[in-house]
Amino acid sequence: MSPELAASVLDADAAAQRVDAAGVQPDPTVTLQAWDVNSKGVGQRWIGAEQTFRLWGKTDLEKGIAAANADAARHQSHAVELDLVARVKSAYAQYAASHRALELSKALKQRVDQLAELLRLRYGASAVNQQEVIKAELEAANAAADVARREGDEKSATVRLNALIGREALAQLAAPKGFPALRTKMTLAAVQELARSSNPQLAATHAQVRSATGTKELTDLNYYPDITAGANLVQRQNGENSGMFLLGFKVPLQYEAKDAEQRAASANLGAAQARNDALRIRLDGEVAEAWFRLEAVRKALKIFEQRQLPPARLSVETAQKGFEAGTTDLAALLESERRLRAVELELLALKSEEQSKYADLERLAGGSL
Repeated sequence: MSPELAASVLDADAAAQRVDAAGVQPDPTVTLQAWDVNSKGVGQRWIGAEQTFRLWGKTDLEKGIAAANADAARHQSHAVELDLVARVKSAYAQYAASHRALELSKALKQRVDQLAELLRLRYGASAVNQQEVIKAELEAANAAADVARREGDEKSATVRLNALIGREALAQLAAPKGFPALRTKMTLAAVQELARSSNPQLAATHAQVRSATGTKELTDLNYYPDITAGANLVQRQNGENSGMFLLGFKVPLQYEAKDAEQRAASANLGAAQARNDALRIRLDGEVAEAWFRLEAVRKALKIFEQRQLPPARLSVETAQKGFEAGTTDLAALLESERRLRAVELELLALKSEEQSKYADLERLAGGSL
């Protein structure tokens, strides 16, 4: 449904169609001439045809150049597809994270509202002072404001995801089903090797080198002339019909122009090879950079899951029991709730970042890992 991807596919199809149009001989020329035309009529009629033949393998080179350009366009289209997929995966991760964050904010708001109601009942029975009720009311207002912000974040993520997949911005999306499972057992060397063999941008530069090589070889053959052959039937008004044959070629006298074309083709070939080498080196670095960023996120995620989340949950449970028993004040309970919520939101942010970094690594590797 993406118009961006559809455009790249059509560009690749157009380049593929040009392969059939390349490397063909020129169309023949049919001639009709009238000679000795005077008051008595036409003395002779010449009916003939001429054909220029491109020799020395020029047509094969032209077809090879067109095929290489078509390969480059196809790989570029694949690169657009992989980039789109990576952006969709990243946007979906943000959508899932914002949806879950909204659920957490609503749950916290519900708990704070219940707490404020409980304190109002206690205040009516003179069990607590009014200051605690005011604190609970302020916390409930903050929770309501946070819910409003989280709703805006979810709508923003929905619009972003719809735009990427070619839907109307305000179209409804189904609720996300969490984060997709990601592969964990892989090595940096294996991903780099996969990127060298499967990255479409690198494959496109390979194709561009082939095209530039063919163009250089074609300019070398420009010193060899094309041949034109032809035949004419001569019809005489009074006399026997006869034939004529033609064989000609262009003399390559403009050596300076051909030398310039050769130098330009050599420079283009060198530039294509340099771009290919630069991309290969940069690709190795980008894969390593994405790899280490993903590893860092996963280490942080593990620390939060194992060392932050369990104590934060235990702190809330302990504070709730203490508040119900009258041994824990309101400030301690609210602080434990805020701490737990901060840990949960940080976990969501890390999971979303992990999905985004993994999608970026897949884009560089040229497909799913």
